[in-house]
Amino acid sequence: MKIELIVMDMDDTLMTSENHLSEKTKSYLLNLQNEGYKLALASGRPTEGMLPTAKELKMDQYGSYIMSYNGAQTTDLAADEIVSKKDIEKEEFDKIVDFCRERHLFVLTYDHGKIIYDGEHEYMNRESELTGLEMEKVDDLKSYIQKSVPKVMGVDFEENIEKIIKQFGNEFNKSIDMTTSKPFFLEFMRKSVSKGAAIEALAERLDIDVNHIVAFGDSANDIEMFKTAGTAVAMDNASDEVKEQADMVTKSNDEDGIPYALEQLINK
Repeated sequence: MKIELIVMDMDDTLMTSENHLSEKTKSYLLNLQNEGYKLALASGRPTEGMLPTAKELKMDQYGSYIMSYNGAQTTDLAADEIVSKKDIEKEEFDKIVDFCRERHLFVLTYDHGKIIYDGEHEYMNRESELTGLEMEKVDDLKSYIQKSVPKVMGVDFEENIEKIIKQFGNEFNKSIDMTTSKPFFLEFMRKSVSKGAAIEALAERLDIDVNHIVAFGDSANDIEMFKTAGTAVAMDNASDEVKEQADMVTKSNDEDGIPYALEQLINK
């Protein structure tokens, strides 16, 4: 099988449940790059929350890319340059904050490499724990944010997030889409922003056939990526909804599922 690009989600896919790279997966991916294979990361995480892992894999030395905020931004690591950016405008940001507040969700966004928030919640530190980014509390999000932002996130208990998705689907309005990356994260992005769209644009930039792309994921925000890539691989810890969209299911993120699948695909 010809593989030109390997795209990986991070949380619960590339990263273990302890939020780190296993030595086996790290070594395997470093060896693949030495052999000429290209890697890319596609995550709901902010750019700054992806860079440490990308650099641990030496992706900046191999001319790789990261697609952050569910595809709202694509960064050329070698050039340290954002090559694509699709933000949520201020007017839509305010509507999202109001929507979340009405449903008692903890709301956060990002600015200058920090997580910006103005409330409190039992899960309020989850994004910081995952990404390693500093949190900054402000008096009022709507007053503080006066420009476009890449993503907004509502955080709450799983049952409430599930209820909102069932009621509204994946469309917030004609300009904004919603998805989930974890059961307690409700993520808002500009319409047409997705990991799938980001991969398609990157393939065009690199002159790569999307049929020669392998994508790994575990959550609902990976489904559009699965629909775009030539081969979609779901982790064993993925939801049934995600597994149904995959071409194959590999071992879990705690069992080095990425090397396990690639060993089979590369040797086909």
